[in-house]
Amino acid sequence: MAITTNGHTKMKNWLLSFIKEGQYTMGGKKYKTPIFKTDLTGDVITFYLYLDDSVSGNITRFELIDKDGDTFDDQPDNITKPNINGLLVSFKYTLKRV
Repeated sequence: MAITTNGHTKMKNWLLSFIKEGQYTMGGKKYKTPIFKTDLTGDVITFYLYLDDSVSGNITRFELIDKDGDTFDDQPDNITKPNINGLLVSFKYTLKRV
């Protein structure tokens, strides 16, 4: 028996509410950043982190932090961000009923 439509919707909403904030590593130090935006379109859930022009340096990792304070997901990277523009990072998940 498959999960119901209602159960599927609740799982997507749970994921949206479970992620608390973002984090990035720059110069070996971790910095917290709020979730800039979330989007739920069909089965696709996207979390966006935005680093404005006040942040500059070599960034080696982006993370999503859950409500328990643990890393939910991370993306290793190696990007040098200048202070003349912002940076938008996305984490995208698809929750499908099969």
